[in-house]
Amino acid sequence: AVSVGAGAIWIHVYNEVTTKRGRYVQGGGCATVGVSGLVLGGGFGSYSKNYGTAAASLLEAEVVTADGSARIANACTNPDLFWALKGGGGGTFGVVTRLTLRTHELPKTFGFVIATIRAGSDAAFRRLVGRFVDFYADHLHNAHWGEIVNVKPDNVLEIQLSFSGLEQQEAEALWQPFLEWVTTSGSDFSFTRTPLIRAIPAAKRWDVAFIKERAPNAILFDDRPGAPPENVYWSANLSEAGHFIYGYASVWLPSSLLHADKRQRLTDALIAAAHHSKIELHFQKGLAGGADTAIAATQNTSTNPAVINAFVLAIAGSEGPPAFPGLTGHEPDLSNARKNADAVAKAMNELCKLAPEGGSYVAESDYFLRDWQKAYWGSNYPRLLEIKKKYDPSGLFFVHHGVGSEGWSADGFSRLSQV
Repeated sequence: AVSVGAGAIWIHVYNEVTTKRGRYVQGGGCATVGVSGLVLGGGFGSYSKNYGTAAASLLEAEVVTADGSARIANACTNPDLFWALKGGGGGTFGVVTRLTLRTHELPKTFGFVIATIRAGSDAAFRRLVGRFVDFYADHLHNAHWGEIVNVKPDNVLEIQLSFSGLEQQEAEALWQPFLEWVTTSGSDFSFTRTPLIRAIPAAKRWDVAFIKERAPNAILFDDRPGAPPENVYWSANLSEAGHFIYGYASVWLPSSLLHADKRQRLTDALIAAAHHSKIELHFQKGLAGGADTAIAATQNTSTNPAVINAFVLAIAGSEGPPAFPGLTGHEPDLSNARKNADAVAKAMNELCKLAPEGGSYVAESDYFLRDWQKAYWGSNYPRLLEIKKKYDPSGLFFVHHGVGSEGWSADGFSRLSQV
């Protein structure tokens, strides 16, 4: 196990646990994600289908509750509070000062598959997406695979997947039929990013010196005076500062959509949604197809139970540079904002037809979501609300769309009702 201060970010934890000590701890994929926020909101990383959510690895928390008491929460002491902290949302039940997390044995390898494919027509793109749905359902729907595939409006399929526990030759052999089908389909498809499949020793996954030597463009360094050498950031995350600025929404899609008789419906919905906005398919954020141990551990958390039967979290977001009122050249563009927010809403509407009760991930969701209690926590919400009342009866800790917030004004200063 590893004990972590509440202000730590995952790159520091991976450096200590994986790079220096050869163990794995389930955290976030982005280097700058905070440990506490990820765990308290449920938390997914590249390999969650194998290890479960970050919350599922929580063994103990130190938390200061609304009455000023510093409490220990674990399976034996304050077990109700402990359960609530495992996915019930950050900033809601108290101020967490320390977390103790289970560590896991490292697999032999971590790896990735990257490719971008452009279809020459709408009909070809439909064939491509359908073929990938079949390929995923038949070969990738298991504990080894995670991360993202983007279905884009310009007839582009962008593959950015990660894997664990496979040798490079195994991954190459697995992908060979799909990539060969693309290559031999004539002018229907072209690779705008050449396929790249790599496996590395798992202990090197967050080794800064190793990454700097092998893939220097993959990381950015913190050049502030006195910054620790392990303060690095993935270059690919740069655009995410404005990823949600105009609109952002998510829905879990159930694994039943991967059944042979449902795949065409899934394909049609993805195509229809991508007509409006890029659709990101985050496969590691649905645990269906994952390891039995990962599923069992996550079932004992307060995360929405929908995640157990979901094979993917589908996200629609509208990217744009950060906007700052009064800053010349960076002012908010309200007309463009409305246009993009409408596109995201239309895209998400197509996906929600597949799973009207699918639920949404609290950490990546629509800020204006209406039925957020059910969407974020499903059948767990009533129990979470009772725990909130027990440990914070006066509502000291307020979070937008956090447990118990329906009893307060939007700014959290005025009580509306007794909930």
